[in-house]
Amino acid sequence: MKPSLTIVAMLLLLGAAVYCAQRWGREAGRAACAAQVLQVQGVLRRQNQALNVLREEGVRRSARARQALATAQAGQADAQAAAARILALQPEGDACRAAEALIARETAERIAGGTP
Repeated sequence: MKPSLTIVAMLLLLGAAVYCAQRWGREAGRAACAAQVLQVQGVLRRQNQALNVLREEGVRRSARARQALATAQAGQADAQAAAARILALQPEGDACRAAEALIARETAERIAGGTP
């Protein structure tokens, strides 16, 4: 018994439809995968930019901390030098009068030199 031409045509159309559906499914899957890859790349790019901003901020803060430390160390050295000058100027063991004399002398030097 031979299958009718209509049945053969319907089977061919069904096969073609299945083939096309599989192909379109693969293409749709690839397109969806590509879209997800692009989305993940965007997220990674934004995270990388955020990390770069954090690194730059860390570098700036570190530089400010180093500068503050250097300023504090210079101030400490100045204070130690002033204490040594006060002790060297002590008339008869009176540190207060020596400090007053040193302050007056340094103030006069600043005024004469034009520095505040």
